[in-house]
Amino acid sequence: MALSKNINSYATVAEADTYFKDRLDVEAWISAEPTQKAQALVTATSLIDTLNWTGVAVSETQPLAFPRSGVFFDPRLGMDIEFNDSVPSRIIQATFELAYHLLNNDGLLDDTGSVKDLTVGSINLTRVLSPNKIPFSVKRLIKPLQVNQGANLWWRSN
Repeated sequence: MALSKNINSYATVAEADTYFKDRLDVEAWISAEPTQKAQALVTATSLIDTLNWTGVAVSETQPLAFPRSGVFFDPRLGMDIEFNDSVPSRIIQATFELAYHLLNNDGLLDDTGSVKDLTVGSINLTRVLSPNKIPFSVKRLIKPLQVNQGANLWWRSN
């Protein structure tokens, strides 16, 4: 299935191209074919949609997690913000950044990059880890919109 905005992606390739015109370190995006860019945006949207979000979907028939209704705390403004009937700019920007991260880290979704020990001659590396599927730059953008701001904490009252 091809990229369809608000069906399987939060953004189009043209919107992403415009976003990356003003960003540094974008060689992986610029050198990618349009089909690869579309695949990266669809995959990024799919990964984003697996997370737990505040609020509720506007419609039970919508294919993506956004738009939503409810409230989230915006740390930049220092106040609660009510969702409107559109996709928040934080989600669109996170989609761009995650799509770039996926293009720039081939094999990231294979989940085979973690190594406990690696020795080559006299060089010994311990605990070689693959890059995160969702990088810090994306987590920073989406954190205010997540349930418990993305923390995996639980609380017990007694």
